[in-house]
Amino acid sequence: MTENPISIVRGRGGEVEAEGPIDSLASELLSHAGFVRQYTLSGTWHRLPFDLGEEWENDHASHAAEMLRAARYPVRLDPSLSPTAPPRDESDTARSVRAAAQTLKTWAQNADGLRQPYEAGQSLAALAQGDDSLLRPAADLLLGTASAVSALQGPAHDRDARRLAELAGVLRVVEIEVDRIALRLQATPDLARSSDQQRSHAVVEAPPKLQALVHRLSEQRAREYQAHLPPPAPAPSGGGRGR
Repeated sequence: MTENPISIVRGRGGEVEAEGPIDSLASELLSHAGFVRQYTLSGTWHRLPFDLGEEWENDHASHAAEMLRAARYPVRLDPSLSPTAPPRDESDTARSVRAAAQTLKTWAQNADGLRQPYEAGQSLAALAQGDDSLLRPAADLLLGTASAVSALQGPAHDRDARRLAELAGVLRVVEIEVDRIALRLQATPDLARSSDQQRSHAVVEAPPKLQALVHRLSEQRAREYQAHLPPPAPAPSGGGRGR
């Protein structure tokens, strides 16, 4: 039995899941506590059913932790899953979004270090593969917002709704293409480590036409933003009126 703990946590999307060194006995104990087993590309996902309420989730997560500890498994239970835990603050969702954005920024800053195909494929897979795909929920959010905007009156809102729907479609295309490239990279053998067999890594930039388009869109966005700013207050008069 491993000394590493089994963690029962609330995931980024609000789901309650168990992760860590889960052997067959631990898996059976989790099942008795209400967890379901779902088989994914990366292995077996142990989670509680969705949408049964936080009180139900807290009770079953705590029960799972008690049974695992009784079987002498080391367990780490997320404090938010305690039966006496206060209701979850909705700002947790905003914090999780900021955490995901920060993770992406870190990956982007370290992207130059991806020298092996499998490493690059793994990074792309986090964007576009499986239930943790970041591109698909972003596309769904754009499409949902488009539906809400389309209910508003006015031609400007109609244009915004159509544009949001178009961008959602673009993101889905990006997701499919990134997924395809990720699968290909993960199936590519690693490059030899010797320096004489390594190709020099040139800096890859977006095509000039795409760079120019992004520049024009940025300038247009700045002009639209300035147009919505309130006019500056007139400067106070310097002199007073004499009697």
